[in-house]
Formats: sequence, structure tokens, C-alpha cells
Amino acid sequence: MQWYYAINGERKGPVNQAEFERLVQSGVITPNSLVWRKPMADWQSLADVLAADPAAVAPVAPIFPSLPDTFVDACHVPLLDSDLPEGVMLYAGFWRRFAARLIDTVILWFAGQLIIGVVGALFFGETIKMLEKLRGHQPTPEQAIAMLGFIGTAVGISLILGVVYDCFFLRKYSATPGKLALGLTICRRDGSPLSVGRIVGRYFALGLNTFTLGLSYLVVAFDDEKRGVHDYVCDTRVVRTER
Repeated sequence: MQWYYAINGERKGPVNQAEFERLVQSGVITPNSLVWRKPMADWQSLADVLAADPAAVAPVAPIFPSLPDTFVDACHVPLLDSDLPEGVMLYAGFWRRFAARLIDTVILWFAGQLIIGVVGALFFGETIKMLEKLRGHQPTPEQAIAMLGFIGTAVGISLILGVVYDCFFLRKYSATPGKLALGLTICRRDGSPLSVGRIVGRYFALGLNTFTLGLSYLVVAFDDEKRGVHDYVCDTRVVRTER
């Protein structure tokens, strides 16, 4: 028997029966705590569960008094099971998120190369010719400055393109093309869409993955809600649109 429980609006679990009873006995799960297990249709307070089925947590059932019914918005207590009631979130796993990010990276790389190539041809034609001739040779200070100008422009184009890409697709579809292709969306913990400011912040928070050589992204594989460090920073969730 697998149990899920919620603490301060955060979904925890699954835990087995023995662990669940230990959490109840230790006071981590209280009579007011919202819990769920199959085949329950919706989340209920532990007190309500015990009122309907005193044997559900036999060792502690006698100590809980009856409490009023508790309401919970399922979007605030998401789970990871395709059999869950309608309205709950299904978090995207590591490999699905990785594949979506790979698709977006390829799209952005090709778009960036095209734009940088056009801008380079229009404004840095002489610099590009100079770079071709410099292979294996030390540039002069003037040539180095020209090279840095072109490289800085290319980096700036890549950053702006990435921000515009995320802002357009996340505001319009709550998902980038890569995530749309794999049935994913990005939202807040309560299911609401991201603001422009949060989208921009999340884009730059993704840079942490570069500085940590991808280690901060691996957190997705171990987090209960499949969040990366950038999701923690910006309070976002990547969820599956299909059940």
C-alpha cells in the first residue's frame, strides 16, 4: 500500500504502510494532514480517512478525534501516477525533460547560426575575412579587438534569441516547441502560467547548469517534484499534459 501526504501544500511520497504509520506516530502527519492512496477519489484529511476506515492506520486510529471535512485544490498537491484523480499534476521525468531541452537547443542553435551569419555578413564582413586568414597566426591588437566585437555580438544575439524564444512560447503556449513535442508545459506550483519576468529569470537561472557542468540539472532525477535548481529558484514545475 502506497500513501501520499501533503505538508504545507507540498506533496510527499509515496511511502509504504509502515513508513506512513511511523510518520503518523511521530506527529509529522497530523489529523488535519491531507492524504491520498488508491482507490480514493480525492485527497482527504487523515481524520476523515480514519472515520471512514478505522483500520487504515490501525496503530494510531483511536487517538484521532473526528474533524470537519477538508477541501484541497488538487493542483496544489500534485502526484506522479496516471491513475490519479482529474486535476492533479503529473510531473515530467528527467529523460523526458532532457529530450525536450535537446530539441529546443537544436532549434536555437540553427536559428542562432542563421542570424549570426546574416549579421556577420552585413556588419562584420571584414572581420570574418580576417579571421579566415588568421588561422595559425597571432592577431594584432586591432584584430583582437575586432574579433572580440564579433564574438560579443554573437553571444548577445544568442542570449536575446533565447530570451525571446522562451518569452514568446511560454507566454503563448506555456511550453517551448521541445516541450510541446513531448506533451509538457511549465507552470507555477498552483498551476498558473509564468509572467514575463519569471520566464526571463528562469532562462538565466538555467545558466547554473552550465556553471555546474550539468550537475544542477541532475537534481531533476532525484527531486520528488522533478524540479531542477532553476525550478527551485523560480518556483516552477514542468508537468505532463497527458494522463
